[in-house]
Amino acid sequence: MQILPNLPGRNGTASETTSWPPGAPTRNTSEVLAAPRSAPGARATVIVPTYNEAANLPRLVERIFEAMPEAEVLVVDDASKDGTADAARELARKYPVRVIERFHERGLSTAVLRGLKEARTDVCVVMDADLSHPPEAIPELVRAVENGSEVAVGSRYVPGGDIDRWPLFRRVASRAGTLLARPLTPVRDPMAGFFCVRKSLVAGIPLKPRGFKIMLEILARTGATRCVEVPIHFEDRSAGDSKFGPKERREFLKQVAALYRDLNAWPWRLGKFLLTGALGVLPDLAILNLVVRALEGTPTYGAAAGWFVAMSVNHAINRAWTFRARHVPAVPSYLKYALGVLAGLAVRVAVMKALPSWDYNLSSLLGIAAGACLNFLGLQRWVFAGR
Repeated sequence: MQILPNLPGRNGTASETTSWPPGAPTRNTSEVLAAPRSAPGARATVIVPTYNEAANLPRLVERIFEAMPEAEVLVVDDASKDGTADAARELARKYPVRVIERFHERGLSTAVLRGLKEARTDVCVVMDADLSHPPEAIPELVRAVENGSEVAVGSRYVPGGDIDRWPLFRRVASRAGTLLARPLTPVRDPMAGFFCVRKSLVAGIPLKPRGFKIMLEILARTGATRCVEVPIHFEDRSAGDSKFGPKERREFLKQVAALYRDLNAWPWRLGKFLLTGALGVLPDLAILNLVVRALEGTPTYGAAAGWFVAMSVNHAINRAWTFRARHVPAVPSYLKYALGVLAGLAVRVAVMKALPSWDYNLSSLLGIAAGACLNFLGLQRWVFAGR
């Protein structure tokens, strides 16, 4: 991931969302209005999803074309009650602005997807209408994508980027959301709503539009790694009301959970690994007690026998479920699995020997817990690498 130097001029950033079902039919509930002025040489389409942004839209469009005259603006409005669509049509008399007015569909994510579908250029920029994203950064974002980046991000969280006038709660909530999203992408500001992408990147990708974080959806489901982050100053809106509230926060949590589950992200894998390990404790302790009590063996031999049985059961579950690696041949992966978890067994036995005064069941449980992290890393990086 590359970070570009800060840009001069006005700045800003916010958050958004959307998905892209390529080839999906246009719904009859939307009306596409062509612009009186065309932009035959447009380098990029600037997609602006709107709802009640009539007060901000004229200044936003003016700044977009000051920054990049060879652009086309596509406003996707969800039947605003303040005349936003009319304001956009009025702007179309002077600028290359097209309007899509949707009457029976809502949501920022689906609005961005509709914009991607209708855009007449491959390179597209997505930004908020509330002037929190700086249009002056658009040329840098477009150049980055034209030069080979998969996604260019207007970022608040790289050196040179910052946020203006956010209260403590909003800053903490944003950082917490960023931490949740980071396992899905290398981008430092995965919650950003100001970004540039090619339509061709998302063509054929089964995106699931939900909430406000469309860029996160695109980054995660396309697996984009060639990303550039341009530092920007996020300037909070000066007119109108924010649409990001408790409902959108809940939708974000649902989106992250769905991405973890669908993509088998490492936090999801770790949870399944720990659950599998917890289930493996039952046959492990059963064999341990069988050896010690029924066969009068030592706790060390019992622990080794219990480890072997639990390891065999856990290999089958981890291969099929935790790491989704059924394509890996069973016997070779079993041998590698056994070697990979031997370090965990060594840790377990070492803990039991270090605590001879403890009940062997308790010291064995502690040893199992101590070796779990080492086992997970071994499976992740060697036995089921790349899953």
